Amino acid sequence: MQNQIFISGQGYLPIEDLIQVGRRTSCLGLINGKMGIAIALFRYARLSGELTCGDVGCELLDEIYEHLDSSIPISFGSGLWGIGWGIEYLIQNGYMEGDADEVLKDIDQCAARCIHAYGMSGLSLNNGIVGLGRYILIRIIPTFLKGDTVSSAFLKEYLIYLIDWLEERLEYTNESIDDLLDFLFDLYPTGFYRTKVSVLIEKCMNRYNL
Repeated sequence: MQNQIFISGQGYLPIEDLIQVGRRTSCLGLINGKMGIAIALFRYARLSGELTCGDVGCELLDEIYEHLDSSIPISFGSGLWGIGWGIEYLIQNGYMEGDADEVLKDIDQCAARCIHAYGMSGLSLNNGIVGLGRYILIRIIPTFLKGDTVSSAFLKEYLIYLIDWLEERLEYTNESIDDLLDFLFDLYPTGFYRTKVSVLIEKCMNRYNL
């Protein structure tokens, strides 16, 4: 379908409509905000050759940077973790240039403070601890091939603390663990903290009586 893009949960949407939504929305986030729309436009520009879509993606990124402050929620769906995830995704896939460790250093520090203070609750991706885990995971993925940087070593230490935190949370909650299990399945092949990750996967599977 020419000049249309497929958006999960919404079907095909005309590119012009998506651009207008991106410019109008006040949400900066990944799931329903400027970051997610920017990623969609960058991908579309690369696949279609319509470079103006990439220009709009850059415009949306500029708006995100301008409005990043302490009022941004600490969540994946509409907040800081999803924005950080999106920036890392764009850098890793060559949609934007930059040193991710430098660009994301403030979000990395915020992530560490949140883990240290147990500053979130719940196991969901969009609003819970799993979303923070997703941010850290995409940040450290390149280092399993290229070796650690100062930032990745720092984040790996805090990912250990986060995994321990997830285990504690799992012991006394009856909420859905679907997002947690998906996260653990993606983390396991890296070999990171594998014994504990295996234990957590087993506990989750026992919840499902599998």
